[in-house]
Amino acid sequence: MALRQLQNVVWVMVPYIYLPYRFWQLYEGLTLLDSTSELQWVRYLLIFELVMWIVNYAIDVSQLPRLFRWEVQSNDLS
Repeated sequence: MALRQLQNVVWVMVPYIYLPYRFWQLYEGLTLLDSTSELQWVRYLLIFELVMWIVNYAIDVSQLPRLFRWEVQSNDLS
């Protein structure tokens, strides 16, 4: 939808730059919490969010060929 409205793939590329920064933020949050802290549920929440953001990033990256209309070349040797 954003690609249709903005007519430019540059704006759709923002998540590819932003998401690694989000990974770093969540990881830093994990390092700030002590493993014996009373806030163990926050640690589990940060781990869950980190996994969720990484899966989201993998889904975004898998859409790059379709977004840029890259053609898949087959290596047919026959």
